[in-house]
Amino acid sequence: MDMKRLYNIAVVAVVAFAATFALSCSNENDTVLTTQQTNISRYLTSSHQPRLIPESQVSASLDSEPEFYTHWGLNIYRYIATYYAEGREEQPEVTSRSQIEIVYTAYVFPNSKPTVANMYATNDPDSIAELEKLKLNTEYEWTTDPMVVTMGREEILPGLETALLGCRMGDSVEIYLTYDEAYGKHYLGLVPAKSAVVWYIDIVNVK
Repeated sequence: MDMKRLYNIAVVAVVAFAATFALSCSNENDTVLTTQQTNISRYLTSSHQPRLIPESQVSASLDSEPEFYTHWGLNIYRYIATYYAEGREEQPEVTSRSQIEIVYTAYVFPNSKPTVANMYATNDPDSIAELEKLKLNTEYEWTTDPMVVTMGREEILPGLETALLGCRMGDSVEIYLTYDEAYGKHYLGLVPAKSAVVWYIDIVNVK
């Protein structure tokens, strides 16, 4: 199967069936899982731009507006790039009953800043343009329409839903998931089994 067809299959499978393959199978003895946890936290606190601190350290920071990440357990990590944006608190908040519209690009997490080579799904025009530069066919099953998600209906990965709660319309969000919060041990299109992933999401509407 050529790469063009493989990309198309990956997008359809990820968007339509993502929640189906999500697992809750954390294992303290799973070295892949613990390595992914370490790699994500290390990236966020070292080479990520801006460099982040855990939310628990915000109150002790000398910075008036410290950039931070929030985590749930050791498997879901979120950074809101627009957290300190003027007027943000006046925007609608994502709740467990919200319907939201998002523009996203999803990557297999490479333990560093992801590139187009790590991309496996998107509806972002800029990301699609990057794929077209690689001569990939983006006409079949690709769309630049915002993805509509009704929270609580398992239309996306549960880990994504968890991290989106509390975000607001207009937010730009990065969500990092270890493999057990992503697609588990399943191979899915361009996503190898036991892969950590990262989703870059812009929340364009909240109802």
